[in-house]
Amino acid sequence: MMNTGTVIFLNGTSSAGKTSISNELMQILNEDFIYLSVDNAIAGVNDMLTSMFGKQITRDEIRTIEHEEMIENPVISLFHHYIMAFSRIGKNVIVDHVLIDQLWLEECIKLLHNTQTFYIGVHCPLEELERRERERGDRPIGLAKAQFEMVHKHSRYDFEVNTSDNLITECANMIKDFIITNQPNALKELKVKMNL
Repeated sequence: MMNTGTVIFLNGTSSAGKTSISNELMQILNEDFIYLSVDNAIAGVNDMLTSMFGKQITRDEIRTIEHEEMIENPVISLFHHYIMAFSRIGKNVIVDHVLIDQLWLEECIKLLHNTQTFYIGVHCPLEELERRERERGDRPIGLAKAQFEMVHKHSRYDFEVNTSDNLITECANMIKDFIITNQPNALKELKVKMNL
């Protein structure tokens, strides 16, 4: 295996606690990590469209492009390649992702199975996800429910946490302890299982 940076790849629904865990990990890990969020990747494309084509395209048209997912898959693929590229140049990365499409998972497996990527499932019961969604007010109501059956459907993980059973600080510390004492295997095993 090449000498790659460590990737802590958090996969879970909206409102599961991935961002909070990521922020806590950034504070407690002994090495420097870069935070990469799929939400930020998509938001960045919207900002780029405004910057590059502001005179030719309206905010409503940008919202239409985003809503109809005209460029979502290429943006997500670019995001996956960023993760791989950062790892290959030796950067440590925390990834905040919602793998709602099997093709996204397959691409991540192909790109990252030979890197030091720990694939971590972030779980939370639907009832609690819906409560958090209502409370935070910055996500469409029903988003977590729509993602709930898809996000973990095809996955096995190196490690899993439940943010309803444990505090965010506890989840982050469990992840830290795991990556210090174990080697990642989940993506390699999924590659074989899915015949990729």
